[in-house]
Amino acid sequence: MIVAAFFLLLPVTSATTGMAAENNPPGFQGRQFPFTILKPPQAAPGAPLYTLKGGVTSLRRYRGKVVLLNVWATWCAACLHEMPSLDRLQAKLGGDGFSVVSLSVDEGGAEKVLPYLKRLKIKNLPQYLDPAGRTATALGVAEGLPWTFLINPQGRVMGYMKGAADWESPAARKLIRYYGG
Repeated sequence: MIVAAFFLLLPVTSATTGMAAENNPPGFQGRQFPFTILKPPQAAPGAPLYTLKGGVTSLRRYRGKVVLLNVWATWCAACLHEMPSLDRLQAKLGGDGFSVVSLSVDEGGAEKVLPYLKRLKIKNLPQYLDPAGRTATALGVAEGLPWTFLINPQGRVMGYMKGAADWESPAARKLIRYYGG
């Protein structure tokens, strides 16, 4: 009887998706803050995202994938160190089921962002602009950058990390895999 009760406490997963039914991922600690779980998860914003070439899209384009959405700016010191690791993470894990997405909130747009990305040799990250801060505001981004959001394949924001983190670490990969990435 005790054994049966123990198994009732284990998280239930969907056999078809491998996704946890509960939003109870493994812990992950950034440089300053832990990964914060949203209960209940929230719908990802539908605000427009601007491409570096002037096109318009939204996060809906990534439905069906686990997305690690990184909100950053060229003036952010922590972003300077985090962006190359996110670029490497995208190169290693990016594909049909997972994508790191970079969203700059610089008011100067592509003119400001492109030289920065070139200087850091960022080649693999999908890059978008949010100069009016619509997506950032909808996500609750407040003081300080970067902020990184983990979005499940159904377009729900499952949690976030305020501040920089080592997204290439085994703990980060475990967190990403928990959501199916």
